[in-house]
Amino acid sequence: MRPSTTLPVLATPVLATAVLAAAFAALLLSGPADAGERHRTVQAASPQPVAEVLRTGGGTVSGSVAAVGVNWMTVQDDSARTDVRMRGALPQGIAQGAPITVTGRAHKGGLLASEVILADGSLHRPSRDRDDD
Repeated sequence: MRPSTTLPVLATPVLATAVLAAAFAALLLSGPADAGERHRTVQAASPQPVAEVLRTGGGTVSGSVAAVGVNWMTVQDDSARTDVRMRGALPQGIAQGAPITVTGRAHKGGLLASEVILADGSLHRPSRDRDDD
């Protein structure tokens, strides 16, 4: 008698459904092996140290303003300091020494801000957040 070259048939439809569901769950949980640098990271729900946000590629930092320009500022906390760029001009009310919270992604050694929260609690977002340069 010659051995079969076909795949075995599962005994019951319930078992077949269970096997397919387990395979699908394993596929979903495995995720991509390398998401790549171009994918955006999930933003932190609460502020993280500046050094940690730079290391992980993005998130939320809370610190004080060390320097201010037209469309950039330097934010520092106990762990580090970083330059923060924002598309367009910075919102009014940002001053050296003022407390600030910034959410953004790591970009060219600093952060590209997607949200800025000033000491008075006002939220500011740039009109767009994409790479043009």
